[in-house]
Amino acid sequence: MGSRLIVLLTAIAWPVLAAAQDSAAYRAPRTEHGVPDLQGYWEKRFATPVQRPVELGNRRAYTEAEAAEFERQQTETRASREAPVAADRGPPPAGGDIEFRTDLNFLPGLPVAVARINGELRTSLIIEPENGRFPLRPGTDELGSRYGAIMNNNFDGPETRPPGERCLHLGPPLPTMTNFDGTHIQIVQTEDYVAILSEEAIQLRIVRLNKEHPDFPIRKWMGDSIGHWEGETLVIHTNSFRLEHSFSQIAASEVFEVTERITAVSENELLYSYTIVDPVTYTAPIVAELPFQRMPPGQLLYESACHEGNRAVQDILAGARRQELDALIQ
Repeated sequence: MGSRLIVLLTAIAWPVLAAAQDSAAYRAPRTEHGVPDLQGYWEKRFATPVQRPVELGNRRAYTEAEAAEFERQQTETRASREAPVAADRGPPPAGGDIEFRTDLNFLPGLPVAVARINGELRTSLIIEPENGRFPLRPGTDELGSRYGAIMNNNFDGPETRPPGERCLHLGPPLPTMTNFDGTHIQIVQTEDYVAILSEEAIQLRIVRLNKEHPDFPIRKWMGDSIGHWEGETLVIHTNSFRLEHSFSQIAASEVFEVTERITAVSENELLYSYTIVDPVTYTAPIVAELPFQRMPPGQLLYESACHEGNRAVQDILAGARRQELDALIQ
């Protein structure tokens, strides 16, 4: 969280989302083990959505003028979110969404920029399929809603509540995919492992290098990750995700798998891409690209204390027990 608080102060002095002009020619420094050194603190900060707005069709990039207008609109939206909430406001409409306005007020400086990759001002992170959207199979929405209904309507105990509510895992299967408020990560490498620590909910991935997936895998919140090097690119394959992800921003079935590619395209920028394959959920593979920038000197990751000790679950379950007691009394 701390890195977000000062990002606006450093934006002028630090390059933001600047794609390398000659990334193909860049060769990253080597670690003591002779592989590209990707270590350090990295962030992705842009407002480009994962899916392309339907009205843009197959348009992969904005013009400079269109990008400027997009960023103006995002700036206005951010200002509205950060505005004080009226103390005398009425209740939300019946059946309407209750926005986490108070939470958003503690996230100043939400990203507004358009992601620029290889000189293109991208309209979406997804570049395949051509329309930049998830190619969902008919009926897939039911898969997500089923798991959502099971967890959101079950108050028997903490183990039945949604993973985000329990502070176990927030959002998509991998934390680098869709966080709208930016993602801050630290990469650490050894000869046999790559560790990727995400500031959001302090989620740590351990990627085993030059290994195989187990014959009898255990499903995990961020799956089972193995990796290898292809020249300048770290390639990571992950499967065995938990099915509770089925109602997150990225729909998933039991066969969901993702291949990530991370390449240093300059001293201060990584090109990160992921390819999703899930024939149960999607009619075609999904490819997305996004840039990561090295965080300015002096910025670090900070603890993301979810629910300040996760006391919200205690209150939720206590409320359910009170409703049960009231029903008995009646």
